[in-house]
Amino acid sequence: MLSEISISNLYFPPLFVYLGIATLLHAVLARLLRRGFEHAWHPGLLRFAVSVIILAVLVLKF
Repeated sequence: MLSEISISNLYFPPLFVYLGIATLLHAVLARLLRRGFEHAWHPGLLRFAVSVIILAVLVLKF
């Protein structure tokens, strides 16, 4: 797990960094899998689940 990240003497918690990376990855996946998200039973729930999976993988791997 990451520790705090300092940018110009501003300290960012690791969750903030993970959420930023997860948001970017989710945007890329949403663009690639646009039709898959639209044809799901509940598109909003699928988007949320994908976001949680991405965040969990980032936290567990790094």
